[in-house]
Amino acid sequence: MASEGELIYEGSNFFRQRLTLATLCGKPIKIKNIRTSDAEPGLKEYEASFIRLLDKLCNGSQIVVNDTGTSVLYKPGILMGGQLDHSCSNQRAIGYYLEPLFMLSPFCKNPVIITLTGVTNNKVDPSIDMIRTSMLPVMKKFFGTDDELSLKLVKRGLQPGGGGTVTFTCPIRRTFRSFQWLESGRVKRIRGVAYSSRVAPAVTNRMLDAAKKVFATFLTDVYFTVDNAKGKSPGFGLCTVAETNKGSYLSAESISNPPSDDVDIRLPEDIGQEAAWRLLEEIYRGGCVDSLCQPLVLLFMILTSKDISKIVLGPLTPYSIHFLRHIRDFFQVTFKIDEYQDNADLFSDGDKEAEEKEFRCGEKKLVLTCVGIGYTNVSKGQI
Repeated sequence: MASEGELIYEGSNFFRQRLTLATLCGKPIKIKNIRTSDAEPGLKEYEASFIRLLDKLCNGSQIVVNDTGTSVLYKPGILMGGQLDHSCSNQRAIGYYLEPLFMLSPFCKNPVIITLTGVTNNKVDPSIDMIRTSMLPVMKKFFGTDDELSLKLVKRGLQPGGGGTVTFTCPIRRTFRSFQWLESGRVKRIRGVAYSSRVAPAVTNRMLDAAKKVFATFLTDVYFTVDNAKGKSPGFGLCTVAETNKGSYLSAESISNPPSDDVDIRLPEDIGQEAAWRLLEEIYRGGCVDSLCQPLVLLFMILTSKDISKIVLGPLTPYSIHFLRHIRDFFQVTFKIDEYQDNADLFSDGDKEAEEKEFRCGEKKLVLTCVGIGYTNVSKGQI
């Protein structure tokens, strides 16, 4: 809904999507009725922290929050970037803030070097390990180089204590080229990291043994590293990533429950098996990128030069579906979505009825096509 040049939304859903896209296209937005019916109405601590992060990243932004925190008026400024520090709320993980940073950082005036402190792993947001093994290779594919693009985990911190530190470095680009990404390939190896904090080192070995038993049924090239940290809060988890022969990465993770009186303690064997089965589910869904990277790729597709871009994805997540709707609102771009037909997956034994039947490996795939808007990093050329 638009009024006098600004977009108006209601509710707290997809808060980051709306502010991130508004920053890129330069349109002011107003979000009202934020949790008005809740016992604690208004913005949460982590949402206020995200607004402060945007304010640090941009110059000239106008942010107006009413007294109750149930209404936000945001007029974006110019993306400046530079060397920044930000203390994230422990209510959400650092991955909550990194996802929009991956979308905004390439279009800043100065290369981004930002240090984030807070929770590195929780049960809700993507962990630093997932982002590093899944989203970072996608960014490198668009940049065409590994230079100056990095995500370093300096110190691990689990909920509720946090205390983790992450450094993200991203160069800037003036434009992105259109692309055709239609082959995801077959899985050739599985990698991952088993991490723990303030628990016995044997816990990581138990997770690894459980996960390897699941993967051993399918392939033998499975290797994990171990990270036994000394954080503020106890916990453990396993991040797994599958690499294909076409350069695609699919990731999944499982983590123990935070220490609390009202949650059950999970065994390391359960964590290992759950991480393995989640990765197998991602492989079954298929696509050139996993569920985590879908919004990032969709955004970069519309920001490319004025040419056609295509990509093959697995079933769209609800988050990605709403992201497509917001892209339509902010950039007036819609995608053409077709069912993917792979002739290599068609088998026939000469029977006419069998020829009409189609055998597919995994879930049905989608081909998403759009024409880029020719987005240019205007901040890069300004003095």
